[in-house]
Formats: sequence, structure tokens, C-alpha cells
Amino acid sequence: MNIALIVPYTEKTGNVARDLVYGCWCKGGRIGGTSFPPMPLLHVAGLLNRTGYNTRLVDAQALGLTLSQTQDMIRDCQVGIMLTSTTTLNDDCAYFQALKSANPDLVTMAFGGHVTAEPESTLTDPRRVGAIDILVRREAEWIIRDVVQALDQGGGEEWRNVPGIAYLNDAGECVVNPNYPLCENLDELPIPDRTLLNPDHYFNPIVRTTPFTTMFTSRGCPGRCVFCASPYFYGRVERAMSSERVLEEIEACTNLGYREIFFRDENFTTSEKRVRDICEGILQRNLDISWTCSSRVTHLQPELLKMMRRAGCHTVRMGVESGNDEILKRIGKGTETDLIRRVFTWTKEAGIRSHAHMMIGLPGDTRQTLDKTIAFISEIKPSLVTYGILTAYPGTPLFESLRKKCPEIGDGTDIDLTSLHTQPLFNQAFCSLTNDELTWYVRHAYRSFYFRPGYIWERMKDVRDLGQLKRYAKAGIKVLRFASGGE
Repeated sequence: MNIALIVPYTEKTGNVARDLVYGCWCKGGRIGGTSFPPMPLLHVAGLLNRTGYNTRLVDAQALGLTLSQTQDMIRDCQVGIMLTSTTTLNDDCAYFQALKSANPDLVTMAFGGHVTAEPESTLTDPRRVGAIDILVRREAEWIIRDVVQALDQGGGEEWRNVPGIAYLNDAGECVVNPNYPLCENLDELPIPDRTLLNPDHYFNPIVRTTPFTTMFTSRGCPGRCVFCASPYFYGRVERAMSSERVLEEIEACTNLGYREIFFRDENFTTSEKRVRDICEGILQRNLDISWTCSSRVTHLQPELLKMMRRAGCHTVRMGVESGNDEILKRIGKGTETDLIRRVFTWTKEAGIRSHAHMMIGLPGDTRQTLDKTIAFISEIKPSLVTYGILTAYPGTPLFESLRKKCPEIGDGTDIDLTSLHTQPLFNQAFCSLTNDELTWYVRHAYRSFYFRPGYIWERMKDVRDLGQLKRYAKAGIKVLRFASGGE
């Protein structure tokens, strides 16, 4: 059985950062033109390959493949698998329908946060009927393995009994099977086969050395943020690969010539002991690797940051969201501005760059709170900042409360990806600013931070080589175009 792992590409969607399994996918100038390798698909491929199936990665986005070229590449495949999201579902279903028109026997499967939260609307919406044969809810790897085995060996309808899936029965009704158990031991996941990737096809302005790759080492989050779908998708108990398993994968990456790793975990630093063990392992094995990770501010201490720096960490990304303590309480962030100030100071003292993620149009936001947030960013002086208008996604408490107030939001898939996080979507239901004000503020916030001569000088001092200068220039042009009113 031949199985295609597909990353679609259309002119409309362009460089979408298509690697998070749930929630937000972004594109365009606001994120500096970032694109990531499709590591979740490679996790699926690794398990299928280990089970004895033939898989191929068809990254049409990275390769710039036309639809007809993609159709030709999967003409001999029996199964097509795609990771999708709220922001791309309609386009992805149209893409699947076009692939099935060229290969009518193709069984299509999709996984991701949206299909987990909204299986019925995904399958029954007239725009999408027939595009996806089997929805995979929550963690995909073992469910897809079991479905593929049932399709291959059963020769009938045995796949319908696999837990964790949803499908339309013969009467056109949506059937949602009981959940598949979450994987308790992530060390069981095969190391993704990065030989399927061309690292030159992926770009991130944050990285300091190339080629770079990404890595996921944990799942689940105990946080209570009202806008995040991670707990709904992965559960509230964090499960993490062992430090030895992480080091094994890091070493495999260095053997392939990778010089930098972007850890894509929501919170890489939940366990201080695990982080210390990983750092000590990098140093003891003399692994020549630099890296970036994400962390909650509540999980960082000065000595840990210093150890991370010694082991090659150069940037830590933190979800700050707002500079107003009352807003932070409303969104369930579990932190305060005083701690944020201290952590950003500690990060700078450790010699690590900081990347602050901020949201505009949060519950309770006013012009005064946004002015305070912009001033707060000027105070804590992160190395980088990303602003976006808050968007509510299915599977989050915010979305469910918003849908009660504004049922016309439906399942959220009418979000226009080309204006995601730059144009409001029902934000007036929970904050006091108009749509025009929110749109103005997100661009104003970028201008306030990135157009400062002092900031430009600081980044120029940070440049280590011509490659980094080119990455900064590419991202800077996109951010400049966005902040000036373009995409």
C-alpha cells in the first residue's frame, strides 16, 4: 500500500506555517515569511514505515508544486493524509476533492485541532462533503496506523471500528467513535526521517545558523489560557520525551548536518530537571547545535537560563499576551507583569534573546490597555515581538463562549487566512474597540517596536554572518510591508 503525506499549496495560502497540530496557523509578513517543515506528518510516516508501509512526503507548499503535479505524484497511492486547521480547512477540502477527482480510489484522511473539535460540521458542511473520508481526532500516529492496517488487511469496513475517528455512514450521518487513548510514552515515536526534507525549502528569521530543523518533544499543557486549544487536544497532563530520547534525536539531526533546532513544544521547560539533563547531554556529547525554545515565564529561573545558554540556546519565546494584569487574569494566563519583567531581565543577563508573543483585542481590552501593553513592551525590551489580533478557535473556552453570543461564527472556518490576526473576527463581543481600531493597533504596535533606530542598530550588532543578514533583511522587508499597510 502506497501512502502519501500531503502538504497542499495554493497561491491564496502561500507560506503557511503548517506544523502545529492544533490552533493557529499563520502566514505572510506579520510572521516574517516563516515556514516550517511538516514534522507531524513525518511522525506519522515514521510509524507507518516501521509498520511496513510505503510512505512518501509530498510537500507541495515547499516545492511550489501545481495541483496537476501533485495529482501526478500521488496517482499510484491508495491513501492520502493531510494535517489541516480551522484557517485552511475549506481550501484543504477543495484540494482533497481535486486529488480524488484524479484518483477516485484514494482514501483521504485528515487530522488536526479543528477536525478534533468539530467533526460533524467538517464532514457534513456542503462545501466539504466527500472531501475527507476519515477524520482522525487528537493524536494521529497510532490511530492512522490502525486505520491503515484495517484498510490493508480487512478488505472491508473494519476500519470503522478504530477508536478516535469520525466518518459519514451510509445514511450520510456523522459517526464519532470513542477517543483513542493518548500515548503515555512519547519515546515510542520513531525519530522522524528528515532525509525526506530539503532544509533549503524552509525559512525562519529567528534562527541564527542554517540548516535548521524543528522538533516536538512534549505534549499536553496544564494551563488555563482561554484562547488555547492545546489542553483540549493533548490533555492537561504534560507528557514529555525522556532527555535521552531528545538527545538521541538531536544527535541524529547533527549527523544529517543540521546546525540548529527550533523546539516547537508549547512549553519546553516545564520540567527543570529534564531541561538540565538535555543541556548537560549536549555539552557532554559535544554536540555542535544551537537552538530556540518556547517557555512559560513561570518556568524560568536565572541559573536555568544560564545553563541553557551554555548548551546552545540563543532565543526563548514567551507568550506575554498583555501588559495589563487585569487582562492577564481574565485570559487565565497565570502570571503577572512583575514576574514578566524579572524573567525578561534574567533572559538578557543570561545572554539569550527573548521573543514576546502579544495579542490585541483580548477580553476586556480598551485603547488604554493596549497603550499600556505597547508601553510595557518598550519597558521589558524583548529582542523580538509578534503582535496579532486575538482569534478564537474551536476547542477553546473562548470560542465556545463566543459562539453562544455570536452563533453566526459557525465552526469558525470562514476565517480569511490572508487577513488572519490582522483583521478582527467578532472581537467586539469581548472587547470595547471597533474593528478599525483593532486593525490600526496591530500595525501601530509593529511600527512602535520595529521602526525604532535603536532597535535596528541592536539587530545589526547581532548579525554574525552574511546568511543571518540575509534572513534579517528578508523578514524585515516583509514586516515593513505589513506594518505599512500591506500583507
